[in-house]
Amino acid sequence: MAGPAPRHGPVPNESHPMNRLRKLMDRLLEAGLILSFLVLTLCVLWQVFSRYVLNDPATFTEETSRFAVIWLGILGTAYACGKLEHMAYDMLEAKLTGARHVAHMRAVALVVLAFGGAVFLYGGGRLVLRAWEVEQLSATLEVPMAYVYACIPLAGLAMVFYEVAILVAPQSFKAANEVEAAIEHVEKEMTA
Repeated sequence: MAGPAPRHGPVPNESHPMNRLRKLMDRLLEAGLILSFLVLTLCVLWQVFSRYVLNDPATFTEETSRFAVIWLGILGTAYACGKLEHMAYDMLEAKLTGARHVAHMRAVALVVLAFGGAVFLYGGGRLVLRAWEVEQLSATLEVPMAYVYACIPLAGLAMVFYEVAILVAPQSFKAANEVEAAIEHVEKEMTA
């Protein structure tokens, strides 16, 4: 039994340059997210070990884990935009099909593009430059805060890229449907 056809149009052309760039952006963000989560996990484990086993808590772990959470959250926002998993009111979208659905996707993409470009890319870029100008350092590690803030314009760049990709080729984007994917997986396993 075949599952339902994708609601958002035809299967994307994998060889299209925009889809290849999108996969590259996905992989870069995934690597950043994995690295941030790994740093966070290692810092927390070391903090617990040094505090309760060595009775000498490490001083760097709290600040490092805080910075890792910042990068994780901000890069995760950009990644969610690329997967159409950002916060959205989707009752209207669920009722739309065809050209109306594409127009809705483009309208939402324009709003997210404006926000990502203005707040994350422009505002975040200005924050990074300001932190460099005043030579702001973190309290414990004394690393330039511009490094910490750099995740904001990087995420903004990714968000702008994804939203432009939606404007150019909305049919190649389909929001993840976890229930549909689980049913397809179970059906595939049962027939194997």
